[in-house]
Amino acid sequence: MPTLDDLDRRIRTALTNEPDVSHALAYGSRTQRLNGQRLDDEFSDLEYYAYLRPGTVLDVRAFLEHLTPLLLYVVNDFGTPNAVTPELHRVELHAAQADQMSDILAWPNSHADVSAMPIKDEDGALAHLLVQWTSGPSWTPGEAQTIYDQTLNWLVFAAAVSGRGEQLRAAEFLGWVRGGLTRLARFALHSPQFPAATRFAERDLGLWAQQILQVDGGTQAIIRAISTCRRQATELELNVHAELLDKLEERLEWQLRLERRRRN
Repeated sequence: MPTLDDLDRRIRTALTNEPDVSHALAYGSRTQRLNGQRLDDEFSDLEYYAYLRPGTVLDVRAFLEHLTPLLLYVVNDFGTPNAVTPELHRVELHAAQADQMSDILAWPNSHADVSAMPIKDEDGALAHLLVQWTSGPSWTPGEAQTIYDQTLNWLVFAAAVSGRGEQLRAAEFLGWVRGGLTRLARFALHSPQFPAATRFAERDLGLWAQQILQVDGGTQAIIRAISTCRRQATELELNVHAELLDKLEERLEWQLRLERRRRN
């Protein structure tokens, strides 16, 4: 059974040998390091960019099927080809024109190891761009107060649709609440910040992660979220917006009583 490393080597070699590709790179967790330690494991994705010569196209599906059987091939919600192999390895391969390579400069710079990224670089332009990119500021999250206020906004929205009886929609909005609470927990614990706040959350955030995971849907979950908001805002010395939370809690307690009467 091919390992993730085996498949990575195959794809890197194929990109290097593909005549229509002038530049190629890997990105994602397999090209990231934190305090010298790799951030990937056997569950990581394989992620690549292939930059094409002018006037050429790359049939991504055919390219990958030449290297491995595929159980699934789909263009995802963001327009990127994704594939799943029989080993359940997930591969994401962007095919872009070479003149789009400067878009790299707008990527979030978060724990990148640029020595692990280049695959093919015929004229040195890719190496130059990567040096520019990593010489810029590292990615940082927004201010804690702003994140907290945004989280409260989603919380009020979730409570409103829950009151209407749209519990599935409320659960969707609570996903944003969990994301905000997770980001705030990283601030509180001085944990590493990643663009994906939930990355390594169980490892980094301890009890905070367990509490945030309980914000999973329904009126009781929204009440638990309010309690977590209060604790986080107090610990981070933020504006708690106590009046808002009090009013929201009052409405939810009334809603709980109404739900109990309906069940009885």
